[in-house]
Amino acid sequence: MLSGAFRQRLEEAWVEIRENLGRSVLQAIGVVLGVASVLGGFSISDSMRRRSDDLYVKIGGLDKLNIQPNASVKEGNIGALQAANRGLTHKDAVDGTRLGGEGILATASRKNIKARVRSPWADQDRQVVGAGADWMPLEGFEIEYGRAFSSADLAQAAPVALLGSQAAATFFPSGEVVGQTLRVGDVPTTVIGVFKERVFRFQEKGENVFAWRNRFIVLPALLVQRRMQGDAFEKVDRVTFKIPNLQAMADFTGGLNSLVKANHRLQEDFRLDDVAARIRRARSQGQVYNLVFMLSGVLALLGGGLVNVNIQLASLRERIHDVGLKMAIGASGREVFKGFMTEALLLTVLGGAMGMVTGVIFSWIITASLDVPLYMRASSFLWAFVLAGAFGFLFALYPAFKASRLSPMEALRYE
Repeated sequence: MLSGAFRQRLEEAWVEIRENLGRSVLQAIGVVLGVASVLGGFSISDSMRRRSDDLYVKIGGLDKLNIQPNASVKEGNIGALQAANRGLTHKDAVDGTRLGGEGILATASRKNIKARVRSPWADQDRQVVGAGADWMPLEGFEIEYGRAFSSADLAQAAPVALLGSQAAATFFPSGEVVGQTLRVGDVPTTVIGVFKERVFRFQEKGENVFAWRNRFIVLPALLVQRRMQGDAFEKVDRVTFKIPNLQAMADFTGGLNSLVKANHRLQEDFRLDDVAARIRRARSQGQVYNLVFMLSGVLALLGGGLVNVNIQLASLRERIHDVGLKMAIGASGREVFKGFMTEALLLTVLGGAMGMVTGVIFSWIITASLDVPLYMRASSFLWAFVLAGAFGFLFALYPAFKASRLSPMEALRYE
């Protein structure tokens, strides 16, 4: 419960604000703009970051480490030693899994090829994925109907296929897909399942960034490597390890780099991509924007605070006689100080509340124009309120202190 003295100061502050509404509005504007700037800036940044996180969750999570050929290998700009290497192979995936031990929850390899794909309804060149164990969950794919590859399918290079939703609609428009024959290159395969459609729009009305994944035709990796390419070394284009523990990820990354380099005759013809580390780097860069938004809010609060000091000093000159009268009937300088501080902080609270409403509206308008869902963290509101309170308190000190030091006799004689 509020003490009687504090309640009385609040009532007096409210009366003063209400009776001098124009002056009070001018004092609150700086707080409103500062709070709205901080809250709006943080919320817009958080909304974009949240959308990016949603995207990475959709593609299988952040706790993954990818190893794949480096850019020079992909482009064919390699030296003699690198040309003599076999490149990234299934052996690298097996050795990496043994190195990580229990810290690795899943390992998946992938081999990409271009092939002519034919059915009674369509004949097209398509990207075909040769997938190893755990590829589906690590890439975020789910079966809509039919079944996934069994361990026997993968181990025996069974001629079976899984189709993305777009591929299924293209090659089997009748809707009867499972059990149908699909010729991939010169290999007839049996379709055993269809993936759920992958949909993600960074902007709510934008293009589906997963549309290309719905075109996938997926075969067992061994079927692609051995039967379709005659590759006894089981070369792959990417190996993915799922490692939830961040410390284990850091330790494993260093060990894996040494292991694969040794397998590749000390040639660094590969690169490691820690997805979580990449996100952390992006977030650290995003902190720069948060700092800019906070600085803009601080500058608005600073400007508003300076205006408030001038207005409060002008108000004090108008109220000197009232202050002297209070002190003459027994009010101490401390009570006068508390009264001025209470009024200033009440204005700050009211301006902060209006600033939060303004910040929410501003954030909603901006994110709606960007076609991105609005996401606001409680910490953004806390930062905005703390900054407003701190500046409101600091800039109220001097006028309140000056009022508390007035002489009652001189104040009563002031005209």
